[in-house]
Amino acid sequence: MALTPEKLVNYSVYGGVGSIIFMGLADVELPKFESVTDTIRGAGVGGEYESPVIGHFKAMSVKLKWRAVTSAALGLLAPTHHVLDIRQSVQVQDPMLGALATEAWRVEVRGPSKMLGLGKLEPGKPTDAECEISVAKIIVSKAGVPIVEFDPFNMVYKVNGFDHLRSV
Repeated sequence: MALTPEKLVNYSVYGGVGSIIFMGLADVELPKFESVTDTIRGAGVGGEYESPVIGHFKAMSVKLKWRAVTSAALGLLAPTHHVLDIRQSVQVQDPMLGALATEAWRVEVRGPSKMLGLGKLEPGKPTDAECEISVAKIIVSKAGVPIVEFDPFNMVYKVNGFDHLRSV
């Protein structure tokens, strides 16, 4: 029987070459995969239909809200592609045994910084400095196995190991 995912236990944000730099404490908003579509209509179609283009998505970004600005977070201002490595621990339940366990999930994002706000200064409070990274590549993995990989510049869109853009 499959394990039942329950909740996110915790996560950390790393970056830099080899994803070894702890970036700081942040709330993270992961991107939404929204397909590029075309409206299909005409003879033989009763109305309209929004047809997604295989492996093509609207612009995506990852948003981070830092509790406090760090030198690593400020490094995201450099005009280059950055690597963010968001490592997660997800609590799961084995319904047969009634036991709890955790699974390692990872989201790797590559892309340039679109925006970095320094936040607000108030004693004893988080600065809520915000950063937005444009997604040029994203890989979502579970226990080291890629589940989703999207790389628009290399025409790669893999889901569970199958590249839906391979024939393109």
